[in-house]
Amino acid sequence: MHFSVTSSIAEMALLFPPNAFGQVEEGVYRSATPTELNYPFLSTLQLKTVVVLSSAAMVEDDRFIKFAADNGVTLIHLADGNFPVAEEKVTRVLKIITDKTSHPVLLTSRDGKNFVCLVVGCLRKLQKWSLVSIYEEYRRFSAGMAQQQHEEQFLELFDTDLVPQPL
Repeated sequence: MHFSVTSSIAEMALLFPPNAFGQVEEGVYRSATPTELNYPFLSTLQLKTVVVLSSAAMVEDDRFIKFAADNGVTLIHLADGNFPVAEEKVTRVLKIITDKTSHPVLLTSRDGKNFVCLVVGCLRKLQKWSLVSIYEEYRRFSAGMAQQQHEEQFLELFDTDLVPQPL
């Protein structure tokens, strides 16, 4: 009997996660806008939902729309990429990602920073993380973001009572 580990490794080597990809929580992922090269990797996640938190380019990309349709993924576009971000948009995204029926869910934006980092920071606040820990994670994922001070203030003042149930 011959078992080929190399074929499994070779197949895995062909899987490329999107830039800025990471797991936020079980069933919740973050990334920059995926490209066609990333679709095989995303298929392994068995996504139910992709929340697009930037301009409409991704939700208008025929290849991504086909990928989503072929994989039974619901696309939700909730932002136009402009800052400052309204609390109501963050709250809408948090309601989606705290609803386990939408899992696995991918939060994505052009570069995987900006709105994605802000939403994850607010999720951490819902999870009762300390502000120091929230800021540390936020800064790690949003490196070079121009609006950092404004966004950290948003995180500090975000009203977690607006979201009915934490993860």
